[in-house]
Amino acid sequence: LAARIRERIERHSPLNLALIAHGFGKVSARDDDGLLEGPLADAAVDVITGFTPKHLVILLDGLTLAGIYREDLFRLALDEYIRLGSVGAQKRHQMLARIVFSAALEHPTLLAGAPPAWQTVLGRAKFVKPHAPERPYHGELALCAYALSVTGQTQKRKGPYVVDLYVPMPDAENQAEGDGLAALAVHLVADAETCPLTGEYLGPTRLRQRHLARMGWFYIGLGRREWLELPDTGARIDALEAQLRRHLPTRRRGLPQLPAHAGEATADGGDEAAEAIRALEETKLLG
Repeated sequence: LAARIRERIERHSPLNLALIAHGFGKVSARDDDGLLEGPLADAAVDVITGFTPKHLVILLDGLTLAGIYREDLFRLALDEYIRLGSVGAQKRHQMLARIVFSAALEHPTLLAGAPPAWQTVLGRAKFVKPHAPERPYHGELALCAYALSVTGQTQKRKGPYVVDLYVPMPDAENQAEGDGLAALAVHLVADAETCPLTGEYLGPTRLRQRHLARMGWFYIGLGRREWLELPDTGARIDALEAQLRRHLPTRRRGLPQLPAHAGEATADGGDEAAEAIRALEETKLLG
């Protein structure tokens, strides 16, 4: 596919260039022959004034997901985006926030000495909060961490990300910022975050992994479907321990007595396991 695109690169419209870049980045396709950083970026520079604001953001987002930062292209694209003066909807704001945060973290020289006209655009990255509603499995994740005698916090935010379970390393307080591994970030990976053919992480998840690593958090991905299909809490404790013990010591401890039919619906429609977890939280056993 990359070879075919390269052969016809001069025939592609700005829209096609943006969609190709975003497609490669979103599915985390390998760019071994340098298509995105070379011919495609060159073609985009040549027709930069032909892009709409929406397509400029799509182009830059695709390159960002792929980890490619061509300074000349990024600067021209941002200048053109500002010149066009289109704000766009919330989804475009989210993509722009991802572009700006990624550049600041992975290629800071790109934004060094940014002209005043960029400040409004760069500032928008601060106002986009991640959408991370509480899920039913978060309480049980905290319960599993308790059972392994590790300090854990569910739905902990780091930059633009919220991780399902945050586990600080025992010596994290003694580490300088950005020096060494500060924490483990457990993420229950949805099916939509992986390629159905290869099982590999798609672009946004790989980007999350890269970013967390740069901020000192080691990403641990567990398949959400596989996690939920485990037969009981004990099996989930085993699965979590298998991942955590590679990085820090764990020590099993017993859980308070759970209802005999934990997990079954109660008469009033509640869940006894959920009630037990809430009771643990109220007594601060889960931190």
